[in-house]
Amino acid sequence: MALLFGLVLLAILAIPLVVSLRRANELFVVSVSEGQASLRRGRIPQGLLGDIGDVVRRPRVKKATIRVVKEGGRPRVYVQGQLSEVQRQRLRNVVGNVPVAKIQAGAHPARSGRPKRRRGPRRG
Repeated sequence: MALLFGLVLLAILAIPLVVSLRRANELFVVSVSEGQASLRRGRIPQGLLGDIGDVVRRPRVKKATIRVVKEGGRPRVYVQGQLSEVQRQRLRNVVGNVPVAKIQAGAHPARSGRPKRRRGPRRG
């Protein structure tokens, strides 16, 4: 009984470690609902998010999750949901054209809506 309790406790404590290891190479996750793409986790350049939105808008995707990870120094796309094979290929093409460094330097979700701060005296 004590052995079983120990194994269950070990499994429960290992779950956060497994989740963090899985997300270690994750660049971003985009959620799609009724043809609208929205960033769920990570950083992404606004232009890339717009391109992903174009792919899922026509034909309209009802529900999907797009997860992009860094593998071998390149972005790799994992898709769960109702996307056709043509849309999946378009997503791979769109994401594959953006270097990993540019994705990692993408807009931070908390800062994307704020205007840039001016430095120095105002002119004009």
